[in-house]
Amino acid sequence: MRILIIGYSTRYIVCAGKRAGYTMYSLDHFGDVDMLRCADRYARFDEITSNEDLLNYLDRLDWDFDAIILGTGFECADPKGYRVLNNRAGIMRSISNKKLFGEMMGSLGFPHPKIYDISDISDDFEYPVMIKPVYGAGGIENRLAHSREETRGCGTDMLIQEYLEGTPASVSVISTRKGAVAVAVNEQLIGTPWLTSDRFAYCGNITPFESEYNEEMREIAVRLVMKLGLIGSNGVDFLITENGPVVIEVNARFQGTLDTVEYTSGISVFDAHVRAFLDELVEVPSDAAGDRFAGTAIVFADRDVIIDETISKKLAEERIMDIPEIGWRIPAGDPVTTLFCEGNSREQVVRGLRAAAGRIRRCWRNRPTLP
Repeated sequence: MRILIIGYSTRYIVCAGKRAGYTMYSLDHFGDVDMLRCADRYARFDEITSNEDLLNYLDRLDWDFDAIILGTGFECADPKGYRVLNNRAGIMRSISNKKLFGEMMGSLGFPHPKIYDISDISDDFEYPVMIKPVYGAGGIENRLAHSREETRGCGTDMLIQEYLEGTPASVSVISTRKGAVAVAVNEQLIGTPWLTSDRFAYCGNITPFESEYNEEMREIAVRLVMKLGLIGSNGVDFLITENGPVVIEVNARFQGTLDTVEYTSGISVFDAHVRAFLDELVEVPSDAAGDRFAGTAIVFADRDVIIDETISKKLAEERIMDIPEIGWRIPAGDPVTTLFCEGNSREQVVRGLRAAAGRIRRCWRNRPTLP
């Protein structure tokens, strides 16, 4: 089966599909070196801003493929006339809108942070509050406001939400029209200081995550995915607070946990996703994770960087994914590459990721910066 992946960064999906034995095509923006090794065909875009733009790109490519899978940045696209193995565009728009999603959680009875109405001067805010874009992923634009003055200027494209403290986690789910199964519970790395200076940026994950709330989160995730009528690979993000797990959002697409979940479970999440659209639900062994742990860590640039040959050679000495091409220009604050590490415990994985992140940061010291 020939499948085209469309997204700003498609490496993790393209390579998972290749591991599962599919013929993989890619249309993306970054053209990472390891993605190119997996893709049977590849095309790069600078910017696609509408469904019309996307359809024009596909017409120009004139590739023969059986289906499309939409990745990050294209979840709400609707390439009419093509077979798309994603949740319907209308559902995606509702779930991707954080304000609508919060209202949906309230009506369905799932725990979710309170959303404040900034237009109501009498609204009883409990500061600090979280300010985040209504649409968007990755947490880079999220910030805290400690007073009403700091919330001024927030337009309709921003959301003001109750701020909760806790441990971020996620549950990876595979679902069909008739059933769903939780494949893994994952720890999320958010604002990790040795990876980024951004307090709320998504920096990777560790699988499996071990906590007293795992079964509760699995049950909530499965019920929520079924209530929303989602199909394929879907992820539910949680914050484990002192009062238990709270739903933060649903990623109704392939998630950044794909690499670690496939490694620790031994299950091809990509193949399970494709088969879910044929109403075939994967079976998850009770000992799927066992004693295997795996983690990914996204290293963000702490200064402007140009990937030259010296940096590229140093990166090649590490076990990395999302490998930038020589000549790629990376502004401070943007992701550079993704580390991968496995081990027999969470602690072993974290030590490996942290040591490798330190070596990578040192490799661009005294190297050329962006002009």
